[in-house]
Amino acid sequence: MCTVSWHFSDRGLDLFFNRDESLTRSEAEPPVVEQQGDVNTLMPRDPVGGGSWLAANNRGLILALLNNYRYPTKISSDQALSRGLLVRRLSALEGIAGVRKFLADEILALYPPFFLLVFEDCQREPVQWEWDGETLKETWDMVESPISTSSLMPRLVPALRQYLMRRALRRTDRNRTASTLLALHRASRPWPATVTVAMKRKGSATVSLTHVRVTPDDIAMRYWPGHPSESASREPQETILTRGCSPSNRSVGTEPFVTNARQGCPCFKDLHEGSTP
Repeated sequence: MCTVSWHFSDRGLDLFFNRDESLTRSEAEPPVVEQQGDVNTLMPRDPVGGGSWLAANNRGLILALLNNYRYPTKISSDQALSRGLLVRRLSALEGIAGVRKFLADEILALYPPFFLLVFEDCQREPVQWEWDGETLKETWDMVESPISTSSLMPRLVPALRQYLMRRALRRTDRNRTASTLLALHRASRPWPATVTVAMKRKGSATVSLTHVRVTPDDIAMRYWPGHPSESASREPQETILTRGCSPSNRSVGTEPFVTNARQGCPCFKDLHEGSTP
């Protein structure tokens, strides 16, 4: 259960991701920089599966994965591979062509159904791969924001969220689209809590909100743990990864800017909460 939306502007790409999870699942770790060969990747991490649902690397590749509840899982839980590990492995690649080849070579039958969105450039629409447990479908140039999934009424609830978000955006000045999307990802009213983008229902809820901004120069990731309607007043963890730059071997810790430009690494800079989304 998740919702991802995005918007292109003169500045680049703004992407927002609500992660919905069981409330019994361990809390995810905030985004850190991982070095895989000569590629540096920024991603939050799920301590249960060891993977992630969202990743961005310094080559400009952005990946977002959502569970696909429209189709039943055909592999038992003790045999299935974590979809989050797929994101982590793909995050070391340099472009969409590499992702396509990897997926063609991978044994996808080991993964439960998923949607995978891949952005290669901050001004180009994403490519979407949909895995239904049997067939992998690739879609170009027809992928519209937002994309949402839900284990509750898996076809109706995502369609309703799309309708409500797109209706709100039609009433918004284009220059404020990113700000509106951020507000929509935090909204828990007036829609029913089981339907709204920042959802809550018995045993599950939206557990984090992430904002990724991609420009020709760098990639910024802002991460708010907790329910988005309650975390708006808190400072997010914020990290910027400069594209094409190799950071030091020091990793970013759980506190904001443990490693940053003021400490000597040019790959990390401040992204102030007061700046416009």
